[in-house]
Amino acid sequence: MQFRICLPISFTMTSTLSLVLCILLLLISLIFATPPKLIPLLSHFDLEENISFPLMCGLLKGDGQITFQWIANGVQLENNSHYRIDASSPRSSLLTISNVRRENSGQYECRAVNSFGEADVTKTRINVQGKKCACMECVFEI
Repeated sequence: MQFRICLPISFTMTSTLSLVLCILLLLISLIFATPPKLIPLLSHFDLEENISFPLMCGLLKGDGQITFQWIANGVQLENNSHYRIDASSPRSSLLTISNVRRENSGQYECRAVNSFGEADVTKTRINVQGKKCACMECVFEI
């Protein structure tokens, strides 16, 4: 949780007034801050193996600095060669799963936390099936 507090250098009438106004503004922002609310993800996605799949998490409303987290099957995701998290927008986050595999099946969550410590979560289920082949692709010559 982050707070900015104004501290006066000397306690003159002006600096005391400044401190009181700063504390009042802080209290108002805490009382009237809007917690984050995410746009719901679709309930599930059925995917084939070996594709790249983007999953967007967007903020419907919310005050304060928003931090996004992606969680797959209870484990927080980090950027690596398989998962790419783009958090360059202050109002959304994009998770891209490269070269989707069956092991990527499961529950995915996007969590948004604001600077006041309030959070919202949206979830989806990803089911990855083996690549389907057309009949002609399944014929083998011996």
